[in-house]
Amino acid sequence: METSLEYISAGIILSLILGITGQYSTNMVNNRIINIEQTSGLQLADKIIDTLLLIPGSPSNWGNSIDPPNSIGFALENAIKPYQLDKSKVKCLYNDSNNYIPPYQIRDLIGLSSNYYISLEIYPMYSISIENITSEKFTITVTNQWGIPVSTARVKGAYTSYENINSTEVYAFLNGNLQNAVFRENMTNVDGKCILNFSGSGEKASLLVLCEQLNVKSVNTWPNMSSDIITKVEASVGMDTGFNVELVYRAIEIDGLNYFCRFKMWWS
Repeated sequence: METSLEYISAGIILSLILGITGQYSTNMVNNRIINIEQTSGLQLADKIIDTLLLIPGSPSNWGNSIDPPNSIGFALENAIKPYQLDKSKVKCLYNDSNNYIPPYQIRDLIGLSSNYYISLEIYPMYSISIENITSEKFTITVTNQWGIPVSTARVKGAYTSYENINSTEVYAFLNGNLQNAVFRENMTNVDGKCILNFSGSGEKASLLVLCEQLNVKSVNTWPNMSSDIITKVEASVGMDTGFNVELVYRAIEIDGLNYFCRFKMWWS
């Protein structure tokens, strides 16, 4: 009898867990990662990455200032959902940025001593390669963060007369109202490839490509990568050889596009 009651109790608890998981399915990726990290004892790195990604810092618009922030945080001010980052702040991680924030300064602003070392990486969930076969025909290759081909992904291209692609054009493209462009769509095959054929449209100046699957969106441009799109960003202090290491990940969003953030810290 006692054994039966134990099974019934376990079943009720399992049902509650499954019900909660279904209710919050939109946050499943982050919740699962956080749970694994916490049960593995990665509490310090876990707290730091959420501090960096869930608060805007002070002042809240520090990404547009030449002065360093008083406290660090990359979240978008007045974000409507968690892990929504401010592009201007993320750009401060680029070495050539006018508002460059070196990694040792990030460590200081977090409040860590010089005994700790950190690495912060941000990169698109999908990598999009664009190869021009002719002036009006392109091969698109989509892979994930491990280099594995992404099949059955929806690929949309906009062949435009714009010499340079800025955030205005990218935003219009994502919202389906980009002007002065010819559009084509296709689906990637098992090799993560597809063809966008703009035959008859005439040679244009640039191509924007959007890959979308399961509400995950990544963008690339051709012939040059637009400076208004965040590509891979990395800020690191030291090397982790022979040190104690904690490694955590978060799924994040920047300007409607999806990225991974990888935070690593180590100490002697």
